[in-house]
Amino acid sequence: MSGHPSRLLSVALFAGLAAWAPAQFAGAVPPAERVKTGFESISLADAKEYLGYLAGPECQGRGTGQDGYQKAAEYIAKHLKEWGFKAIGDNGTYFQNVPFQRSRSNPEETLLQVGDKQFKSLRFASSADGEVEGNVAFVRATGADPSLDNPSALEGKIVVVSAAQVGRRLRQQLFTARPAAVLTVVKSTADSQWSVSRGGTRTSRASFRGEISLEVAKELAKSVRVDPKLVSLDDLPDATARLETTETSAKVVVKVQTEEVGVPNVVGLLEGSDPVLKNEVVGIGAHLDHLGVQNGTVYWGADDDGSGSTAVMLVAKALATNPVRPKRSILVMWFCGEEMGLIGSKHYADNPIIPNEKMVCELQLDMVGRNEEKQGEAASDNLNTIHLVGSKRISNELHEMILEQNKHVGFEFEYDEEGVYTRSDHYSFAAKGIPIAFLFTGFHPDYHQPSDTIDKINFDKIVNAARLFYLTAFESGMKDGPFKRNP
Repeated sequence: MSGHPSRLLSVALFAGLAAWAPAQFAGAVPPAERVKTGFESISLADAKEYLGYLAGPECQGRGTGQDGYQKAAEYIAKHLKEWGFKAIGDNGTYFQNVPFQRSRSNPEETLLQVGDKQFKSLRFASSADGEVEGNVAFVRATGADPSLDNPSALEGKIVVVSAAQVGRRLRQQLFTARPAAVLTVVKSTADSQWSVSRGGTRTSRASFRGEISLEVAKELAKSVRVDPKLVSLDDLPDATARLETTETSAKVVVKVQTEEVGVPNVVGLLEGSDPVLKNEVVGIGAHLDHLGVQNGTVYWGADDDGSGSTAVMLVAKALATNPVRPKRSILVMWFCGEEMGLIGSKHYADNPIIPNEKMVCELQLDMVGRNEEKQGEAASDNLNTIHLVGSKRISNELHEMILEQNKHVGFEFEYDEEGVYTRSDHYSFAAKGIPIAFLFTGFHPDYHQPSDTIDKINFDKIVNAARLFYLTAFESGMKDGPFKRNP
């Protein structure tokens, strides 16, 4: 993000009307009667319910190809059916499957060998076979975000890490110190997570980052004459990280099993009211995936992009609830594989269910649930700010429409799109020449961390982002012709 964003404060000054809709920011004015029912249906209660599931224990961080992602997709599909959206995906479902290759370590052939003794109950989210050797070392960490005094001693080692949760600083040390392998202790390795890719093989140090069961790790400690008390998942209040190295050499052998799999984009269509214009669509999207479970740690993705996925659900319900239906149809989309490089949205844009030339615009919501925190700006400085990205790139008319609808919401806009314009799923549609707009509340210290959790969410922002794009989607669906392209 740029250091000096320009700002636009909504010009509506009727603060007394804020009580009419508690989640609106000060200065917002009520919308027109024809959109009021849908607008008022976008509630804090629904936002908390939807995100509570998507960023909760059932969905386990929604990693592409992992079970939690599928549960999230099915949850949204269930709601689309309840709201009357047409199932336009594969075989009459709400899913457009995207081809992936997934792999995981074979539990019978993946092992750690010390001399003649073999230890199994290991699992790796790896896409390639491999072997690595090094001396065994143990790290025992407790408390909040401890770090090692001598992380360079990890280089070339096979490191067994015991911690209730591996904090950010230790996780960074375990990466930069270049250990041969990292085995994080977990209670059980019975349920192996899949690693998903777009095919082919890859080898890297990450291929040797996996998990070892608590029971086997204790056996390993005894066999190399290390105090088994170093292997524990119990937490203690003091932030400490202890390293014990050995002169015992070991070998990690990873053998993977691979299969082809489809991971769904979720898609639904709300048909427009005009017999001709209903063949055109207004697209609204978010990415459903996050980082999922990695080495025993859940990356919850409450803001990234549980917040955007929740907002699209709120918009979908509002459009279905409102008595006045837009003339154009509404296409709602939740994409897989965004964290891997916009894979799901690119697949849709290359294989559109509704022809791209029929899409009048695509409205994207990605990370709309926090107050931006960056150098020189505290979260308290950004209580009602949001980044409006890309809205002027292809159509100034779309941009002006959003500014007009913001009078009913009251966001303070920031424009600094160069840093993020290509980094979310709207770009897959912009690359096809489709007018886009992207809402984004900004980066924060929990970005791509396990600490991106629901307790830190600003639900007013999610509700207001949904309200803004509900109004924009409705008006886009009602306008006489397509958006004018910039010269």
